[in-house]
Amino acid sequence: MKIKIPELLAPAGSMESLKAAVNAGADAVYLAGKQFGARHYAANFDNTDLKEAVHYAHLRGVKVYVTVNTLIKDHELPDLAKYLLFLYESGVDAILVQDIGVAHIAKELVPDLNLHASTQMTIHNTEGVKWAAEFGFKRVVLAREMKLAEIDEINKNIEPREIELEIFAHGALCYSYSGQCLLSSFIGGRSGNRGMCAQPCRKPYDLILGKKDEYGRPINTTKVEIMQSIIEHQKSKIFEVKTKEKYLLSTRDLAIYEYLDKISKSSVSSLKIEGRMRSPEYVAVVVSTYRKALDSIKKGRWKPRKRDIDDLKLAFNRDFTGGYLLEKDESSVMSRDRPGNRGVYIGPVTDYKKKDKEVVIEIKNQIIPEKGDGIVFINKDQNKNDYGMVIHESPAIYKNKATFTVQRPLKPGTLVYITRRKSLLDKAQKIISDDKHQIKINLDIFIENNGSISLQSKFNGPDNALIDLKLVPDFKMEAAVKKPVTEEIIEKQFRKTGGTPFDIKNMNIHYPGGFFAPVSELNKLRRELFEKIEEKLISASFPSKNKMKEAHDKLNKLLPQLDTKANNIKLDKKSISLAVYADDLDILKGAASGKCDRIYFDPFTGNAVLNCNSNLNTASTLNLINEAVSICKNTNTELILKLPKITSSRYLTSLNSFLAKAFNAGINGVMTDSIGAAEVMLNLNSQINLFASAGLNIWNYKSVEELQNIFSNFTVSPELSKDEIKMLAFNIQTRGIDSNLELLVQGNLESIVSKDCIPHIAGDKVLKNKNAEKSFMGIEDTKNHLFPIRLDNECRTHILNSVELCLVDYMPQISKIGIDTVIIDARGRTQKYAHDMSHIYKKAIEIGAKKDQKSKRELNALKNKVKKISLGGITTGNFLRGVHS
Repeated sequence: MKIKIPELLAPAGSMESLKAAVNAGADAVYLAGKQFGARHYAANFDNTDLKEAVHYAHLRGVKVYVTVNTLIKDHELPDLAKYLLFLYESGVDAILVQDIGVAHIAKELVPDLNLHASTQMTIHNTEGVKWAAEFGFKRVVLAREMKLAEIDEINKNIEPREIELEIFAHGALCYSYSGQCLLSSFIGGRSGNRGMCAQPCRKPYDLILGKKDEYGRPINTTKVEIMQSIIEHQKSKIFEVKTKEKYLLSTRDLAIYEYLDKISKSSVSSLKIEGRMRSPEYVAVVVSTYRKALDSIKKGRWKPRKRDIDDLKLAFNRDFTGGYLLEKDESSVMSRDRPGNRGVYIGPVTDYKKKDKEVVIEIKNQIIPEKGDGIVFINKDQNKNDYGMVIHESPAIYKNKATFTVQRPLKPGTLVYITRRKSLLDKAQKIISDDKHQIKINLDIFIENNGSISLQSKFNGPDNALIDLKLVPDFKMEAAVKKPVTEEIIEKQFRKTGGTPFDIKNMNIHYPGGFFAPVSELNKLRRELFEKIEEKLISASFPSKNKMKEAHDKLNKLLPQLDTKANNIKLDKKSISLAVYADDLDILKGAASGKCDRIYFDPFTGNAVLNCNSNLNTASTLNLINEAVSICKNTNTELILKLPKITSSRYLTSLNSFLAKAFNAGINGVMTDSIGAAEVMLNLNSQINLFASAGLNIWNYKSVEELQNIFSNFTVSPELSKDEIKMLAFNIQTRGIDSNLELLVQGNLESIVSKDCIPHIAGDKVLKNKNAEKSFMGIEDTKNHLFPIRLDNECRTHILNSVELCLVDYMPQISKIGIDTVIIDARGRTQKYAHDMSHIYKKAIEIGAKKDQKSKRELNALKNKVKKISLGGITTGNFLRGVHS
C-alpha cells in the first residue's frame, strides 16, 4: 500500500545549490532574486539566472518558489510590482511573502500566481490560517513554534484542501518567532525583516538578576551562573561534567528525520529544509537523505538509520532537536553551551605521545576517523580555545583506539569531534553532478510511402498533465539505391538521449522500408525533437498571451498609483494624542494621573519570575480590568485591552468568555499583533474597535489599505525612518484610506519574543524568590548592554532593547509626518515612571504645537529629564537612520 507523503522543499541559495537540490530529489526548491528576499547575504539569482533556474528545475519536474519575503517601503512598491510581473512571466510556481501589502499587490496584479504566506507572517493559530485561506493564499508556512498536534487541530478546523500547511523539517532555528525579531535592527540597523540579520542570538550573554528602583531600573544586580550537566564516558567510568551555559539564546538545529513516518501521516503538505546560506554539498546530503526516507515511507517500509543521522550531523549540526514541533521537553530545543557546528563525537583523548607528536583517541562511536577528516578538539575548560585540524594520514586503528599525528600537545579527557568528512563531500559531489531526472517520452515515428516523416510524442508536464507534441520536419527520406536504413538504426539513433533529461520509454516505428537517410540527419531530427519537447515543457508553466497582456495592462494602470514623488509630500500639522502601554494597575494609575489620553492595558505580559510561576487566571485578570476601567473613567482616559504578541488557538479559546465580560466591563477596544486574534475579537463582538500593534509590521500604505476593514488604528513599524513614515502617511491620506497612525516614541522596545522560557533555566532559587514582584531580570552582552526580560502567561520570553527609545525632542517633526498618536511603553516599569514620562510627553506635545524660539531649549530640557529616568540610556533608534537597505 502506497502512503501519501509530503512535498520535499529544498533551499537554493545559488545555481550550484539548486542543481544539488534537484539532483538530490527535491520536489520543489525555494530561492530569491537579487531584491526583496530574506537572505541578503546568499548568492541569490539575478533575473537571467532566475529564468535559467526555473528552466532547469521545470525541465526536471521540480517546482520553483521565489521568496519575496522582506518588508517593503512605499517608495519600493513600483519596483516590487514590476518584479512580481517578471516572476509571473518567468513561470515560477509560487511566491512566498511576508508583507501584507505585497500580497495585496500580487493578488491585484497577478491573481493566477500562487501565494504562500511566509513563516515571517507569524501565522500561529487557526483563525490566522482561515484568514490566509480567505485572502487567497494557497499555502501557509506555519510558525516553527507550533506543535504537530496544534497543526492537526488547525487542519480539522479548515475546509478540506482549502489551504496547504508547510513546516520546517531541518536546519537552523531562529530564537525568536520569525517576523518578530528586531534585535539585530535595534543594535546595528541590520534588519532580519530585510534579510540582513546579524545573528545576535548566537552571541554570549549572562543572566542578570536584581531589584528595581523607583523608575523600574535595575539595581543591586548579580550574575546567575547557568550550568549544564553532560554525561561523559571515560575509561569505562561515567562522569557528570558541569559546563557553563553562556549562549543563552542559541538554539539547536532542527532535524525531524527520525519522526518522518509520524509527520507523513499528519496534515502537513510540505517539509522545508532550511539552508540558503549553506553549501551545495550540505544541500545534496540533507535532501538526498530525506528523499530516500520519504520514498521508503511511501512504500510502507522505513526505519531511521543511524548512518543517515550521522551523515546529517556531518553535513552540519549544533546538536539536533525535534523542535517545538515534537519535543516534550522544550528545553531540549536550546544549545546554550556553544553556538557552532558540533560535528559527530568520536570520543575522548586518552594519551598524547610527546616524542611522536601523536594523539590517542578512544572511539566511542561507529564512525572511525579517516584521512581527510576535519576534526576539532574541545577543551573542558571553556576558557581555553578549541583546536581544529585535518587528518593528513590514515589513522592507526587498534581495537577501539585511533592514533594519528597532531600539531600541538593535548590533555587526556579532551573531547574529539569530526566536523568534516571528505568521503561524504565526495558523495555529495557525485549527487550534484549526477542528473538522474528522466522525462519519460512515448514516441511514434511515422515514415510515409513518399519518404516524409512525422514524429508524435507524449509526455507528462507540470502536475503530470499529459502533453502531445507533433513534429513534421522539412526533411524527407530518399529511396535507397544500395543499403536502406533499417528500423534498428532509426531506433538506435533516437534512443541516444545522453546529456539530456529525456528517456524514450516506448518507441513505435511505422516504416514501410526501402528508404535511406544519413545518420547525421536522423541525429539532427532527434535533437530538434528534444528541443521542441523542452520548449513545450518550459512554456507549459508560462501564462497565456492573453493573461500576460492583461497583467501588463494592470501594471500600467497600477504604477502611477504606486509612484509617490517624495518632493511633493506635504502634510498638515496634526494634533497628537498620547498613549501609554501599562501592564499593572500601578503603572496604569501613573499614566492616567500623568494626563495621557489613552492606555493600552496588557495584564497578560509582565514580571518574568511571577509569570513563570503562574498561568492565566481569568477571574483575577477580569478584576484587574474592572479596576482599570474604573480608574480610566475617573480620569477620562480611553482604555484599550492589549493582547500578548503571540496568541495560540488554545489561549484564545481560554479567553473567549473572559473577553465577553471584559467588553461589557467598558473597555474601548482591543490591540493585537495578530490577524488571527483580531478575527476572534470580531467574531465575539463585531463592533469592537481594533488597534494594530507593531508586530503586524506595517511598512507601506498597501498593508493599511488591505487591513483597514479590520483595524482602525495602525502602529507603524519602529524600523521605519521619519521620512518613510511621512511617505506612508501621505499615501494613506491622499488615497482616502480612513485609518490612524500611531508611533512608539519612548521605552525599551520589545526586540524578541520567544517560546523559550529563560527564567526557567535559572532554577528554583530564582523562581521561588519571595520578592519576585519587585525583581528585575535581564541578559547582558559582552559590551555590558543589559536587555530586560518580561514573560507572558504562556511562559514566552520577551526581550527588550537595552536602550530606551526617546523621541521627545522630535515632537515638532512628528506632528508634521501624519502621526495621530504617540506611545510610551511603560510596561515593566513603575507608577512614578509612567506618571513622570506621561507628564514630560504631554508637555513636549504642547511645545511641538507652538512656533517660537524657546521650543528647542524647552525640548532639550525635557530630553535631559528623560535621560535621568531612562533604563540603559536613550536612542533615536531607526527614526533618523532607518534600517540598512
